[in-house]
Amino acid sequence: MFEVEIILQMMATLRTTKGNNLEAFSIPYLDRDRFDMKDIPESATFSFSNDSLASLTLSIDGITRFLKCDIDSLNIDCTHCIGMMPQIFGWLNERQQSINHLTINYQAERDVEDLDFILKNMNVIESFFIYVGTLPDGMRPLNPKFKCDFLRVTDVPSNNWMCLNDISNSDCKHIHLGASEFTPREWNMFLKSWRDGSNQRMEYITANIIDSEDMISELTDGLNVEERDESLIRTFVLISTPWAFRGGLDIKRQDGKVATVVIGPIMHVYDDGKQIRALTIVVWPRGTN
Repeated sequence: MFEVEIILQMMATLRTTKGNNLEAFSIPYLDRDRFDMKDIPESATFSFSNDSLASLTLSIDGITRFLKCDIDSLNIDCTHCIGMMPQIFGWLNERQQSINHLTINYQAERDVEDLDFILKNMNVIESFFIYVGTLPDGMRPLNPKFKCDFLRVTDVPSNNWMCLNDISNSDCKHIHLGASEFTPREWNMFLKSWRDGSNQRMEYITANIIDSEDMISELTDGLNVEERDESLIRTFVLISTPWAFRGGLDIKRQDGKVATVVIGPIMHVYDDGKQIRALTIVVWPRGTN
Protein backbone atom coordinates (compact mmCIF):
# COMPACT_ATOMS: atom_id res chain seq x y z
CA MET A 1 0.00 0.00 0.00
CA PHE A 2 1.26 3.46 -0.95
CA GLU A 3 1.40 6.44 1.39
CA VAL A 4 0.45 9.58 -0.53
CA GLU A 5 1.50 13.16 0.26
CA ILE A 6 0.05 16.14 -1.61
CA ILE A 7 1.96 19.45 -1.83
CA LEU A 8 -0.71 22.07 -2.55
CA GLN A 9 1.07 25.05 -4.08
CA MET A 10 1.87 26.55 -7.47
CA MET A 11 4.20 23.62 -8.23
CA ALA A 12 1.61 21.07 -7.10
CA THR A 13 3.25 17.73 -6.36
CA LEU A 14 2.15 14.23 -5.40
CA ARG A 15 4.65 12.05 -3.55
CA THR A 16 4.26 8.33 -3.04
CA THR A 17 6.11 6.26 -0.45
CA LYS A 18 6.20 2.48 -0.34
CA GLY A 19 8.80 0.98 1.95
CA ASN A 20 12.04 2.84 1.22
CA ASN A 21 10.93 3.98 -2.23
CA LEU A 22 9.92 7.63 -2.66
CA GLU A 23 8.68 9.06 -5.95
CA ALA A 24 7.36 12.52 -6.83
CA PHE A 25 5.04 13.56 -9.66
CA SER A 26 3.82 16.95 -10.88
CA ILE A 27 0.03 17.21 -10.67
CA PRO A 28 -1.64 18.66 -13.79
CA TYR A 29 -4.22 21.40 -13.39
CA LEU A 30 -5.93 24.03 -15.55
CA ASP A 31 -3.54 26.69 -16.88
CA ARG A 32 -0.50 25.15 -15.19
CA ASP A 33 1.39 25.24 -18.48
CA ARG A 34 0.98 29.04 -18.62
CA PHE A 35 3.05 29.60 -15.48
CA ASP A 36 6.81 29.79 -15.33
CA MET A 37 7.54 27.64 -12.30
CA LYS A 38 11.04 29.12 -12.00
CA ASP A 39 9.81 32.73 -12.03
CA ILE A 40 10.14 33.76 -8.38
CA PRO A 41 8.15 37.04 -8.67
CA GLU A 42 5.32 35.18 -10.40
CA SER A 43 5.26 32.42 -7.77
CA ALA A 44 5.16 35.07 -5.02
CA THR A 45 1.91 36.53 -6.40
CA PHE A 46 0.34 33.30 -7.62
CA SER A 47 -2.98 32.13 -6.23
CA PHE A 48 -5.24 29.34 -7.46
CA SER A 49 -8.52 30.31 -9.10
CA ASN A 50 -11.69 28.35 -8.42
CA ASP A 51 -11.37 26.59 -11.78
CA SER A 52 -7.66 25.76 -11.48
CA LEU A 53 -8.14 24.40 -7.95
CA ALA A 54 -11.16 22.33 -9.05
CA SER A 55 -9.12 20.81 -11.87
CA LEU A 56 -6.25 20.12 -9.46
CA THR A 57 -8.44 18.24 -6.96
CA LEU A 58 -9.99 16.32 -9.87
CA SER A 59 -6.49 15.21 -10.93
CA ILE A 60 -5.65 14.18 -7.36
CA ASP A 61 -8.85 12.14 -7.09
CA GLY A 62 -8.04 10.34 -10.33
CA ILE A 63 -4.49 9.48 -9.27
CA THR A 64 -5.48 8.25 -5.79
CA ARG A 65 -8.30 6.14 -7.26
CA PHE A 66 -5.76 4.53 -9.57
CA LEU A 67 -3.42 3.89 -6.60
CA LYS A 68 -6.40 2.73 -4.47
CA CYS A 69 -5.41 4.81 -1.45
CA ASP A 70 -6.40 7.87 0.57
CA ILE A 71 -4.29 10.96 1.06
CA ASP A 72 -2.03 10.37 4.06
CA SER A 73 -0.39 13.82 4.22
CA LEU A 74 -1.42 17.24 2.94
CA ASN A 75 0.91 20.23 2.82
CA ILE A 76 -0.78 23.56 1.98
CA ASP A 77 1.02 26.79 1.10
CA CYS A 78 -1.71 29.28 1.97
CA THR A 79 -0.04 32.09 0.03
CA HIS A 80 -1.05 30.21 -3.15
CA CYS A 81 -4.55 29.36 -1.89
CA ILE A 82 -5.91 32.69 -0.67
CA GLY A 83 -9.63 32.47 0.03
CA MET A 84 -9.70 28.81 -1.06
CA MET A 85 -9.89 27.02 2.31
CA PRO A 86 -13.66 26.30 2.11
CA GLN A 87 -13.14 24.73 -1.31
CA ILE A 88 -10.07 22.74 -0.21
CA PHE A 89 -11.49 21.38 3.04
CA GLY A 90 -14.92 20.82 1.53
CA TRP A 91 -13.22 18.58 -1.06
CA LEU A 92 -10.95 16.88 1.50
CA ASN A 93 -13.66 16.17 4.09
CA GLU A 94 -16.01 14.84 1.43
CA ARG A 95 -13.48 12.37 0.04
CA GLN A 96 -12.19 11.04 3.39
CA GLN A 97 -13.13 11.30 7.08
CA SER A 98 -9.72 12.40 8.31
CA ILE A 99 -6.09 12.84 7.37
CA ASN A 100 -3.03 11.56 9.23
CA HIS A 101 -0.70 14.51 8.67
CA LEU A 102 -1.46 18.16 7.87
CA THR A 103 1.14 20.89 7.35
CA ILE A 104 0.14 24.55 6.90
CA ASN A 105 2.37 27.40 5.80
CA TYR A 106 0.32 30.49 6.62
CA GLN A 107 1.67 33.90 5.66
CA ALA A 108 -1.35 35.25 3.78
CA GLU A 109 -2.02 38.52 5.55
CA ARG A 110 -4.62 39.45 2.97
CA ASP A 111 -7.17 36.91 4.21
CA VAL A 112 -6.74 35.93 7.87
CA GLU A 113 -10.17 34.25 7.81
CA ASP A 114 -8.50 31.37 5.96
CA LEU A 115 -6.59 30.51 9.14
CA ASP A 116 -9.78 30.49 11.20
CA PHE A 117 -11.47 28.21 8.66
CA ILE A 118 -8.56 25.73 8.70
CA LEU A 119 -8.58 25.48 12.48
CA LYS A 120 -12.33 24.88 12.65
CA ASN A 121 -12.63 22.37 9.80
CA MET A 122 -9.55 20.15 9.89
CA ASN A 123 -9.74 16.57 11.15
CA VAL A 124 -6.17 15.42 11.81
CA ILE A 125 -5.26 12.16 13.54
CA GLU A 126 -1.50 12.07 13.94
CA SER A 127 0.36 15.35 13.32
CA PHE A 128 -0.51 18.98 12.66
CA PHE A 129 2.36 21.34 11.82
CA ILE A 130 1.64 25.02 11.22
CA TYR A 131 3.92 27.96 10.48
CA VAL A 132 2.24 31.33 11.01
CA GLY A 133 3.92 34.49 9.76
CA THR A 134 3.33 37.99 11.13
CA LEU A 135 -0.40 38.66 11.30
CA PRO A 136 -2.12 42.06 11.09
CA ASP A 137 -2.21 44.15 14.27
CA GLY A 138 -5.46 43.87 16.17
CA MET A 139 -6.42 40.49 14.74
CA ARG A 140 -9.02 38.81 16.93
CA PRO A 141 -8.05 35.69 18.92
CA LEU A 142 -9.16 32.55 17.11
CA ASN A 143 -9.30 30.28 20.19
CA PRO A 144 -8.42 27.07 18.34
CA LYS A 145 -8.94 23.62 19.83
CA PHE A 146 -6.43 21.09 18.56
CA LYS A 147 -6.97 17.34 18.57
CA CYS A 148 -4.09 15.22 17.26
CA ASP A 149 -1.17 13.20 18.56
CA PHE A 150 1.57 15.68 17.67
CA LEU A 151 1.14 19.46 17.46
CA ARG A 152 3.88 21.82 16.29
CA VAL A 153 3.22 25.56 16.05
CA THR A 154 5.97 27.83 14.71
CA ASP A 155 4.73 31.33 15.35
CA VAL A 156 5.78 34.95 15.73
CA PRO A 157 5.74 36.00 19.42
CA SER A 158 3.74 39.17 18.66
CA ASN A 159 0.82 37.18 17.21
CA ASN A 160 -2.24 36.77 19.43
CA TRP A 161 -4.38 34.30 17.46
CA MET A 162 -3.66 31.55 20.00
CA CYS A 163 -3.07 31.58 23.77
CA LEU A 164 -1.97 28.98 26.32
CA ASN A 165 -5.55 28.56 27.51
CA ASP A 166 -6.39 27.24 24.03
CA ILE A 167 -3.82 24.49 24.59
CA SER A 168 -5.50 23.66 27.90
CA ASN A 169 -8.73 23.13 25.98
CA SER A 170 -7.04 20.92 23.37
CA ASP A 171 -6.34 17.18 23.21
CA CYS A 172 -2.78 16.40 22.08
CA LYS A 173 0.00 14.08 23.24
CA HIS A 174 3.12 15.97 22.18
CA ILE A 175 3.06 19.77 21.88
CA HIS A 176 5.85 21.95 20.52
CA LEU A 177 5.07 25.67 20.47
CA GLY A 178 8.38 26.88 19.07
CA ALA A 179 8.79 30.63 19.46
CA SER A 180 5.60 31.16 21.49
CA GLU A 181 6.22 33.13 24.69
CA PHE A 182 4.03 33.07 27.81
CA THR A 183 4.24 34.75 31.20
CA PRO A 184 4.72 32.79 34.46
CA ARG A 185 1.08 33.55 35.36
CA GLU A 186 -0.14 32.11 32.06
CA TRP A 187 1.88 28.95 32.70
CA ASN A 188 0.49 28.86 36.25
CA MET A 189 -3.07 28.81 34.89
CA PHE A 190 -2.09 26.09 32.40
CA LEU A 191 -0.61 23.91 35.17
CA LYS A 192 -3.66 24.38 37.38
CA SER A 193 -5.89 23.36 34.50
CA TRP A 194 -3.78 20.24 33.91
CA ARG A 195 -3.83 19.43 37.64
CA ASP A 196 -7.63 19.63 37.60
CA GLY A 197 -7.97 17.24 34.65
CA SER A 198 -7.42 19.00 31.30
CA ASN A 199 -5.15 17.56 28.60
CA GLN A 200 -5.70 13.97 29.68
CA ARG A 201 -3.49 12.61 26.90
CA MET A 202 -0.66 15.14 27.12
CA GLU A 203 2.78 13.62 27.60
CA TYR A 204 5.05 16.51 26.64
CA ILE A 205 4.90 20.25 25.95
CA THR A 206 7.67 22.73 25.24
CA ALA A 207 7.50 26.49 24.67
CA ASN A 208 9.03 29.60 26.26
CA ILE A 209 8.54 31.50 29.49
CA ILE A 210 9.17 35.22 29.99
CA ASP A 211 11.63 35.61 32.84
CA SER A 212 10.78 37.85 35.79
CA GLU A 213 12.09 38.55 39.27
CA ASP A 214 9.25 36.52 40.82
CA MET A 215 9.06 33.91 38.05
CA ILE A 216 9.08 30.78 40.24
CA SER A 217 6.62 32.12 42.82
CA GLU A 218 4.24 33.29 40.07
CA LEU A 219 4.60 29.98 38.24
CA THR A 220 3.86 27.84 41.31
CA ASP A 221 1.30 30.05 43.09
CA GLY A 222 -1.53 27.87 44.44
CA LEU A 223 0.13 24.63 43.34
CA ASN A 224 1.50 21.84 45.51
CA VAL A 225 5.00 21.60 44.05
CA GLU A 226 7.92 19.37 44.99
CA GLU A 227 11.28 20.80 43.93
CA ARG A 228 13.66 18.01 42.88
CA ASP A 229 17.41 18.29 43.32
CA GLU A 230 19.54 18.94 40.23
CA SER A 231 21.47 15.75 41.03
CA LEU A 232 18.35 13.74 40.18
CA ILE A 233 18.46 12.66 36.53
CA ARG A 234 15.36 11.06 35.04
CA THR A 235 14.88 9.71 31.52
CA PHE A 236 11.77 10.48 29.53
CA VAL A 237 11.16 8.61 26.27
CA LEU A 238 9.72 10.86 23.54
CA ILE A 239 8.77 9.02 20.34
CA SER A 240 11.33 6.26 20.99
CA THR A 241 14.07 8.78 21.85
CA PRO A 242 15.31 8.99 25.48
CA TRP A 243 15.75 12.48 26.98
CA ALA A 244 17.49 13.15 30.31
CA PHE A 245 15.95 15.70 32.68
CA ARG A 246 17.71 17.11 35.73
CA GLY A 247 15.75 18.12 38.80
CA GLY A 248 12.66 20.18 38.01
CA LEU A 249 9.39 20.97 39.75
CA ASP A 250 7.02 18.02 40.26
CA ILE A 251 3.26 18.56 40.25
CA LYS A 252 0.73 15.80 40.94
CA ARG A 253 -2.64 15.69 39.21
CA GLN A 254 -5.81 14.68 40.98
CA ASP A 255 -5.68 11.22 39.36
CA GLY A 256 -2.14 10.64 40.68
CA LYS A 257 -0.16 11.35 37.51
CA VAL A 258 2.98 13.43 37.98
CA ALA A 259 4.35 16.13 35.68
CA THR A 260 7.77 17.73 35.88
CA VAL A 261 8.43 21.34 34.87
CA VAL A 262 11.98 22.09 33.74
CA ILE A 263 13.08 25.68 33.05
CA GLY A 264 16.19 26.24 30.96
CA PRO A 265 18.77 29.05 31.07
CA ILE A 266 18.16 32.45 29.47
CA MET A 267 18.37 31.94 25.71
CA HIS A 268 17.30 35.33 24.34
CA VAL A 269 17.30 38.94 25.55
CA TYR A 270 15.25 41.59 23.72
CA ASP A 271 16.39 45.19 23.29
CA ASP A 272 13.92 46.24 25.99
CA GLY A 273 15.55 43.85 28.46
CA LYS A 274 12.87 41.14 28.34
CA GLN A 275 14.49 37.75 28.88
CA ILE A 276 13.25 34.44 27.49
CA ARG A 277 13.80 30.92 28.81
CA ALA A 278 12.73 27.55 27.44
CA LEU A 279 10.14 25.67 29.50
CA THR A 280 9.37 21.97 29.16
CA ILE A 281 6.74 19.87 30.90
CA VAL A 282 6.80 16.07 30.80
CA VAL A 283 4.08 13.80 32.17
CA TRP A 284 5.50 10.57 33.53
CA PRO A 285 3.89 7.18 32.91
CA ARG A 286 2.54 5.87 36.19
CA GLY A 287 5.24 4.48 38.45
CA THR A 288 8.21 5.81 36.47
CA ASN A 289 8.87 9.20 38.04
